[in-house]
Amino acid sequence: MILSLSTVAICATCALGAPSVTDKDVKNAINMITTALEERHDELRCWDPVIQSKGWLHRHPGTTTALTTLSLLSAGVSYNSPKIQRAIDFIWEIEEPSSYLRALRISIWAVLPDTFERRLEKDTKQLLRSMSLELGGWSVIGTPTKNEIISPLIREFGVIALRDAHNRGITISKKYWLSIANAALKAQHADGGWAYSSSGTAGKSSSNMTVAGLNCLLGIDESCGRDLNTDDADKLHLAIEQALTWLDEHGTIKNSGGTALMSYLYALERVAMACGLSEVRSRDWYVDGCKSTFKAHCGKKKAKGSTVNLAFALLFLSRGNSPIAMSELVERKSNIDMYKVSDAITKKVSHKVETELSWRLLTQEESISSWLLSPFMLIQNHEVVQDIQKFQQYLQHGGMIVMLATGKSLQTCRNLAETICPDIEMEHYQRNHWGHNLLETADNVHFWVWNDNVRDRILVIQGDGEKLTRSSNSALARALVNICCGTIEIDQWKTRLHVTQTFKPLRKMILAKHSGNWDSEVAAYRTWRTEEKEFSEITKPSLVLVGGIDEDEITEALISNIIETAKKGSTIIIESIGGRGHFAKKACEQIASATNATPTPLPLPFVPTGRGWTILHRESLPVPLAITVGKGKIISIDCDIRNALLHQTTWGVHGYSYESAKKLTQQLCN
Repeated sequence: MILSLSTVAICATCALGAPSVTDKDVKNAINMITTALEERHDELRCWDPVIQSKGWLHRHPGTTTALTTLSLLSAGVSYNSPKIQRAIDFIWEIEEPSSYLRALRISIWAVLPDTFERRLEKDTKQLLRSMSLELGGWSVIGTPTKNEIISPLIREFGVIALRDAHNRGITISKKYWLSIANAALKAQHADGGWAYSSSGTAGKSSSNMTVAGLNCLLGIDESCGRDLNTDDADKLHLAIEQALTWLDEHGTIKNSGGTALMSYLYALERVAMACGLSEVRSRDWYVDGCKSTFKAHCGKKKAKGSTVNLAFALLFLSRGNSPIAMSELVERKSNIDMYKVSDAITKKVSHKVETELSWRLLTQEESISSWLLSPFMLIQNHEVVQDIQKFQQYLQHGGMIVMLATGKSLQTCRNLAETICPDIEMEHYQRNHWGHNLLETADNVHFWVWNDNVRDRILVIQGDGEKLTRSSNSALARALVNICCGTIEIDQWKTRLHVTQTFKPLRKMILAKHSGNWDSEVAAYRTWRTEEKEFSEITKPSLVLVGGIDEDEITEALISNIIETAKKGSTIIIESIGGRGHFAKKACEQIASATNATPTPLPLPFVPTGRGWTILHRESLPVPLAITVGKGKIISIDCDIRNALLHQTTWGVHGYSYESAKKLTQQLCN
């Protein structure tokens, strides 16, 4: 079942106009806050205050230390750090932990190695034991009394903890999830939001409390949503829709300050990441949150603010900019998938590569640059494919499409792929495609692949969300993990603030036409000062690019044209597009034979680096070879340059990395 979220706008985040927040800004802020928190560590109290104040978190022993520990771990500080080790011991030794502390401890154990599993199990059992099934929540200390009002924030922290435990394999009875769901639904206002008061629906809905309520419902949906009957699932999804609608219409970061703002940003980040949202209320929630965080807590030289505020700020900054594992194209009025395919695959890939990753939803209206932010685009609903030309442009600029379908939709998707790639012949695989065996074996998953002899453009895969989630280790899931890791070249992840670098050589270039694949992967070149000409049209000394894929594209006429053009003073660069064939090597051999010249290595003023396929297969990068002919020069490069210049990752390309390809191109253009 798919639930339509009718009013949540998901918009482009890659372009950001002229982005006022960059990856560098975020990294600097994370480093600044991390340093400040580490400097505040006390060997005896860790990060707990000397005198417990009335603040909602740091008045309880251990909570400030636990929150700070979780934030530092999230920011990449090793749990082997002496300060973290001391903090772990400190919070574990608290004899009567508050519900906040126990919840935070669970979240900490959940990100630590398996040696902490017993602590995770024990704290989870204790948290469940102290929960009131009647009230669907916790007191700050002990089990709530019958008439006690449950704080929405305690409920939120509890659900986040149980969700983290669930994701680490801890079994949590359905009755606890249903109890929390009933309590959260009962407190939800008719407008879709929540207020601080938990007594019925009193008070005015607020952003802070609404994201708290949403985190509860999303945690329940993720952990046991598929186990609910149809009526309960519909009720839960409708409540999520209404809450997201409220947030999209009213959510702001300007209506609260202090700890409320930082804790709200952390909670908002969890909601947005769980739903794959790029924007809330037509604003990039992460960029706006970063700006507020920088203003409140980042001075010119060091961080400022309370320890609790800095810890929440660090959680927001570090978690919110997690690299993007994949994107899913949905209708303009975005959808929530009951099988949570994107979320499930992202979690599996995160576990595989030991990196916290995220995913995001895309729409047809977003820019191609936004589409290109993730390694590939997943499509489960073929009806979202409308503007064929836009999809063609996306593929030309380095994108890849993966469609999941079964039954009649399978043929529809194959027809769409043929429409998008009319000049590419489809190949069918049941095994032996890199998606079947790159990292995990996933045989007997049917792939229909459109590959232009350089890279895969479209994969249509037989399967759907139900099949993928039928077991925790389905072949379809393993195949998608392979595809995700392959298209990102194992570890070249992009964050949500990534901006694709571009450069334009000062010198004009000519793309030489010939009977072979001269025009493959020319999207990067076409953004430069280039012309496409027949050899007969090149009458003045020029910089000429001659590209091809395989040896059989070499003809006597082509070799003759290259030599004659070089004699007139042109510099000819011959490239093996994609690097898997040997177009340039064969051309170099025939040119050397025809001119009785010996190719000489072209010295490089840098140490070149290669692509993921190149590195995994331990393929060495060939040295460019130069032959002087008359007044000109012919340089052959028997691997890929032009695909690298797209600055998009892909699998199966042998050649230079983007940085090396850029430096080489700049050198050749001098």
